Amino acid sequence: MNPRLRKGLSFSLSVVVGFGILAGVLYFVGWRGVVAEIVALRWTGVAAVGGTVLLGVGAGGLSWWVILRSYGVRLRWRHVAGSWLGGYAVTYLTPTLYFGGEPVRALLVADRSKAPGTRIFATIVVERVLGGLALVLFILMGSFYSLVSSRFAGMEKRAVLFGAAFISFWILVGLVNFAGNFKWISRLIRLLGIPFRRWQKGFLRAADKVSETEDEIHTAFTVHWKGTALAFLIQLFAAFCAYMRPQVFFHFSASTTFDFAQLSLLFTLNILMGFFLWITPGGVGTSEAALIGIYQLVGVGKEGAVAFSLIFKVFEFAAVGVGLAYVFSRGIGSLVRRLHERTHRERREDAVP
Repeated sequence: MNPRLRKGLSFSLSVVVGFGILAGVLYFVGWRGVVAEIVALRWTGVAAVGGTVLLGVGAGGLSWWVILRSYGVRLRWRHVAGSWLGGYAVTYLTPTLYFGGEPVRALLVADRSKAPGTRIFATIVVERVLGGLALVLFILMGSFYSLVSSRFAGMEKRAVLFGAAFISFWILVGLVNFAGNFKWISRLIRLLGIPFRRWQKGFLRAADKVSETEDEIHTAFTVHWKGTALAFLIQLFAAFCAYMRPQVFFHFSASTTFDFAQLSLLFTLNILMGFFLWITPGGVGTSEAALIGIYQLVGVGKEGAVAFSLIFKVFEFAAVGVGLAYVFSRGIGSLVRRLHERTHRERREDAVP
């Protein structure tokens, strides 16, 4: 079967499965109750929800813009914002909430900049590492309060502890590798050439490119540390917007106030859900089903949990729509062709003594 056709069928099937699960969830919960929860927000609550999404997504793009400028990649804000939203859209629609759209971002920026591809991709990796580090900071602070709180049972505390340990481990490994320039990734790729000798040259070329990218990333923590620090502060604000989402929604819909331990529990479990249960485009269906169980831990009914998920998805899908429109307007196919031509030209120039 044609690979494009197979991917298209797979994506279509996941959409059907996701909306099928969502229909089942709405039937189980009662769609009238969900609608009533959303209506209870009123226009002020809807505006607050939309503002939270806008600020969170915008802060992520601003952080990347700061990193690009610190690396000397100077582009107009609308191009950076469009590229950021294009990557956000692809990430949102792929089977993980946190990765997937990075190559699209790199393509969109590389087409408008003369900077080396390794440098552009390095800015994306740095942005991802800083974003993950901001999440870890909130998770660790919240985990402490959740573990010492008498509100939660042992099972809930173990879930928070597992989530904090799992996410923190991978983010901190990446941070140590890049900040110390230990080049663990490029070394691992070179080692793969030993058992797979048939593709050894390909592995070595890939390792060389990854090594260049690792060098570029290392400069973010040494040469460009001021820009990196500012970008991290902006990422903390983006993480805070995500952290406060439950409080924003349930304040306006039910006049409910969560304490720090409750918000931290919800935040950590939501992050874990994004890693393990975001298996349909936009997490449609699966995230709503998961949130029913998560929000029961803090005394929120199933109607409120599903309404919370759906109203935020409305605004997130709006951002996804803008991002996809930008990608299609640039012509992703022609971008790939131009990038290939540029790469071949650079290789020929490098080969000339």
